[in-house]
Amino acid sequence: MDLEKLSLTDAIKAVATGHVRARSDAAGPAPEPSLTQAMKDVASRTRKPPTTRAGRKGIVIYVDQEVAAAIRRLASDMNTTVQALGTTAFDLLLEKFGEPRPG
Repeated sequence: MDLEKLSLTDAIKAVATGHVRARSDAAGPAPEPSLTQAMKDVASRTRKPPTTRAGRKGIVIYVDQEVAAAIRRLASDMNTTVQALGTTAFDLLLEKFGEPRPG
């Protein structure tokens, strides 16, 4: 496993279990990387979010499982996405309280 290409979770697992392959270009066995170094390597990578998220900010809310299931069911019934329902919900919330929709 090349730690530079692993997710943080996979890098932690690789270091914790000792399943790290030596680099093929090294003459001798590669030193085992530390967990701290693996985390630093993963954290230093540049994120490349999907272009659909450009200029957007995520908002996370926690709801009961029944509410989440109802929202997914509604999205399915309306042949749309939970994202689209959320956007509509926030538009209605802003309208209700007299806030102009930014952008």
